[in-house]
Amino acid sequence: MYVCICNALKDRELAAASNDARNVAEVFRRCGRRPQCGKCLPDVAKLIENSREQQNGICKLAAE
Repeated sequence: MYVCICNALKDRELAAASNDARNVAEVFRRCGRRPQCGKCLPDVAKLIENSREQQNGICKLAAE
């Protein structure tokens, strides 16, 4: 599904770029793009948050 219409970036592309990303700008840099209208920024931020939550969950499981 397209998340960023302006740059034709799909959710899977952005999710892959969000791994270990510090912020939304870094995700766009990894995709070789820049935000245009900004409507997708909250969605990209959520992808980063989800990625962090998954990594923290994996780390917690590994520690147990």
